[in-house]
Amino acid sequence: MANSSPPAEELTNTNAPHVSVEIDTHFDDDSGDSGVESGVSTATTSVASSVFDFQYANGRRYASDRFKKADYYMPNDEHEQDRLDMYHHIFLMTLNGNIYTAPLKNPQSVLDVGTGTGIWAMDFADQHPEAKVIANDISPIQPTWVPQNLTFEVDDVEEEWMYGGEFFDYIHLRSLSGSIQNWPDLLGNAYRALTPGGYIEYQDYGCEGFLPDGTLLDDVKPRPPVGVWFAETSKAAAKMGRPLRVAREMKKMLEEAGFVNVTEKKLLWPLSPWPKDKNLKEIGAWVLQGCVATVYPFAVMLLKKEGWTDEDIKKMCNDAIYDLTKGKKKYYGEAWFVVGQKPE
Repeated sequence: MANSSPPAEELTNTNAPHVSVEIDTHFDDDSGDSGVESGVSTATTSVASSVFDFQYANGRRYASDRFKKADYYMPNDEHEQDRLDMYHHIFLMTLNGNIYTAPLKNPQSVLDVGTGTGIWAMDFADQHPEAKVIANDISPIQPTWVPQNLTFEVDDVEEEWMYGGEFFDYIHLRSLSGSIQNWPDLLGNAYRALTPGGYIEYQDYGCEGFLPDGTLLDDVKPRPPVGVWFAETSKAAAKMGRPLRVAREMKKMLEEAGFVNVTEKKLLWPLSPWPKDKNLKEIGAWVLQGCVATVYPFAVMLLKKEGWTDEDIKKMCNDAIYDLTKGKKKYYGEAWFVVGQKPE
């Protein structure tokens, strides 16, 4: 249920020279310390034994290599599950307690692509008991006790879809940046699987950092440590063929896939609690925790494939964490919400 707090600041003009967010003048005081320590801390398959053959590296647990196409570089262990659930909370705060922005009317069949821990799908199933909800992921890390109208499936969405045509009224994709190799194919499958008039919704972070005046950190010279982290991980992911920075292209890709009435909305994610606005400050405090939990696991597998040493990866990540937690810097990111409709 939506809470009474105001929604996050919306970025209504992508070309605006700055973001109209008032800075908390006490943010730079020592008393405003974040409290975060620096450091790196083809077909749908049944849950057969092969999907539990997890891989282990870098002191973390990763998905089974059962899905050869997935090649996913993020862990699936308990720490990662906590991180995913933290970002679910951040999305909730960003949307004032809502879990979707599409103008849904009595959906009967819903698909959650790349469900992770399944927390979004469980919320949706609880809120819409009349709907049959299917949620898939390459990792079987979802709970056993779930709403009766929810089914979890272990599946790689980049393999052939087995749902058939015009099956779902709503398809939800969240936090899939860096996970997908061929977005046009995925969106084409989603288009065919939707009923006429059905909706697709993409929710994700833009994987870019900005100064309060709107300057992209990529363009800041010398580039701050957080900007270095954004740039290097994004470059490695793009080279791997699974780009992190896809949000800016999503509206165009949905339109090219045949969707109509495509809308795009960006909301502000402070990377620390620097805004004066109470709601944005709270979001910033949570995003900071999320960033600290994200920096190293996002980077390690990607950069090792680029030949980075453990020492260099940890130094870059520690520098970025220090920049966020101790440097009193004011950065923000963008949360993207893109909705398209299949023609009726």
